[in-house]
Parts: sequence; C-alpha cells; structure tokens
Amino acid sequence: MRLLSPTLGMVQGPDSAQEHGVWHWRYVGEEGAIAAGEFAANALPDFAQAHAGWFDNPARVVLVLPSDEVLRFSVSVPGRTVNSVRQALPFALEEFITSDIEDVHIAHQPIRPGHPVRCAIIESSRLQAWLSLFAEAEAMVGAVLSEAQLSSPSAGQQASLLFGDSQVLVVTSDQDAWIDRDMVPNILNTLECQHVHCVGDALTALETGQLDTEPQLTTDASAPLEYLAQRLGEAGEGLKGDGNLTNLLQGPFAVRFEDSGLQAKWRRTIAVAALVFVIAVGAMALQGLWLERVADQQDRDNFAAYRNLFPADSMPVTVTQLQRRLASKLGATTGADDAIGMLDLLQRTSSVLGQDSKLQSLRFRGKQMDLTADVLIRGFDELESIKSRSAPLGIAVEVSDATAERSRVRARLVGTYR
Repeated sequence: MRLLSPTLGMVQGPDSAQEHGVWHWRYVGEEGAIAAGEFAANALPDFAQAHAGWFDNPARVVLVLPSDEVLRFSVSVPGRTVNSVRQALPFALEEFITSDIEDVHIAHQPIRPGHPVRCAIIESSRLQAWLSLFAEAEAMVGAVLSEAQLSSPSAGQQASLLFGDSQVLVVTSDQDAWIDRDMVPNILNTLECQHVHCVGDALTALETGQLDTEPQLTTDASAPLEYLAQRLGEAGEGLKGDGNLTNLLQGPFAVRFEDSGLQAKWRRTIAVAALVFVIAVGAMALQGLWLERVADQQDRDNFAAYRNLFPADSMPVTVTQLQRRLASKLGATTGADDAIGMLDLLQRTSSVLGQDSKLQSLRFRGKQMDLTADVLIRGFDELESIKSRSAPLGIAVEVSDATAERSRVRARLVGTYR
C-alpha cells in the first residue's frame, strides 16, 4: 500500500522549528515515485497554501521528527488486564526518564498483558510546539514519528545504520543514538548484532575488520530521507501496513477528522445498512416476543375453558395432551363432519349456560346432530333462561330430566339445530 500524499521529514535537529530552520519534504506518488524539496521553517504557511490538496486528508500526512526528540523504550508492566497495565505504565517509565512524568506524552503500541509495552515518549510542550506550527498554517498532520521509529528493524539482534555527513544514527528495535562514525565498530560489537542494514553508505573494509563477529551486512544506497519515505510508502495511509510504528498522536493529541474519500463513503453506506439490518432484526425479535405472549395467553384460555367444561377430569400438562383429550372427548374418530357439528353445538350450548352452571357430562349423536349435556344449575327458573338464550343462537334446547339436588338442580339438556 502506497502513501499518496506528502511526507514531511524533519532532519535538522531540535532547533529546526526556529526561524532559520529548514524543512525537507517528500511526496510519495501513486506509483511509488518520490518527489522532494525543502523550504524555510517560516515558510510553512505558504507551502501549505500552495499544496492545499496535499493536506485534505490528514491520514496521508506524516511529520517525521529528529530522533533526539523522541525516546523509544520497551518496558514490562505488571497487570492482568489492559486497563491495569495502562494505568501502571507511567509509574513503570518514571524511573527511566529525567523529566517529570506529568510533563511528557507517552504513546504506546497496543497493550497485551504479560508482554513488554513498546513506548515512544516526547516532551508534551515540544510536541505541542510542532503541531502549533501546522495549526498556524491551517494544516493538519495525521501522524508524528521519529526517524528512528521509521528505520527501526522488526526483530532483535538487528541494527540499522543511517549515515549522515559526519555522524551515524544507530537504531535497534528499542533504542537509538547518533554517534560519530569512528564509534560504529565499537557500538556494533556491544550490540552483538547478527544483521546490520546500512542506509546511505556502507561499512568500509577497515570498519568491518574491527568487528568481533561477522554479521550479515546489507546496504541501501538511497539517501536517508528517500529511505524513510519508502518506509512510509510501505506502511501506507494511516500507517496500517506497519504495526511496529507508534503514532505519537494518541490520547489528548489524537487527530479527529472526517475522511470524505470513496472508501469512507462505502464504510458509511455499510454502517447504515448494518444499522437497518439490526433494526429489522430487533423488530422481528419484538414481534416474535409479542406473538409468543399471544400464544401463551391463548394456551391459558384453552386450559381454562377445558377446566370449566370438564371440572371432574384431571388437567392435561401440555398443549399436546390437551389436544388429544379434546379430540377424544369430541369423538374425532367418528368423522370430520361430526366433529365439526359437535364443536359447533358445544360452542353454542356452552355459551348459553350461566356462570354458576357446572357441566357434568356430554354425549353427542352424529346422525341426530344433538348434544346431551348433564349440568348442575342454581334453580328450575334457570331452565327457561337457558332456553330463551339458546333460541337466538339457532339451538333448540329441551329438558329431558330435572331433579333437585341439595341447593341446586341437576338437569339433562338436549340441544339440536333449529
């Protein structure tokens, strides 16, 4: 993945932000070609205005600070959770830095409990000073790195050498320093590196002969700035292609910006579609819960109706048992028409019985289409009331027998279609 917009490299040292400092910039094109240039530090507003399109998307703009500005460190922090490690991180670093911990800004790689935390530390005031220069120019950067971070090897027992005019930047996976060139063999012997990558120049035969071991040597003839720009191009937009790079713009310095590119539009479209899908699933879930409640209420009503119709019977436990009991009592084996006729008669007849009536037994004769019910009612006067209520429903109710039983009347009613 290539970096598509400018890369600004700061190589003059801590005083490069002053009036007479020089800014070096590199632009990595779509095909990987690098354009380069420089301008005076006080000309940043003019440069940003002349190249306004380069700053449209801060995720594609990287500020590279001199390595002296940023301290890199790996520290083991006790803790079982990410939050506990994050809270203890400043106290673990306090003994390794000379500044007050409140005056520094700590950026770090993703925290994994039980593993060392790779950090990049800078004075908060220094980082704010660099960012203020861009704020005054009405421009914004999306990432801030150091030269050492960009040239850092990915594993231990390796070192990168960036050759300057008279000094060399020696970089390992967790430390770096500018040294005089004649000190390079001694430093490499101390580091005991198995692989050394040289950028901008190569070790001479004399320097190689002073090494205690014979590490694997590789050379990149590119100038240091071109090499750093290439590393940025490999990392790509937002530095997503290199998980070892620690963007200093974290926490209070994190950049919040709106990406208006095509990918961002697709992300927003997918997000809206996902939201609609979640709402639809939620609505279906609510509808399912409502239907479940309706079905449960219907089941309770059915059990209550069975209890009223057959109070002497034991109650079925499940809906399936209830259906079997009703099918058995309704004579489902005598034919569908008879079952329908009985259900209709049963429904009509039960609707005219009073609330105090108790059904004792039912008999249905399919050929005659009549329903005989033995019921207990509150008195003889209730018989006429039952007949009068049956007539509008198309049921002719006859009383075949009625006898007093304690305070109630046992009656045998025969209901037929009129």
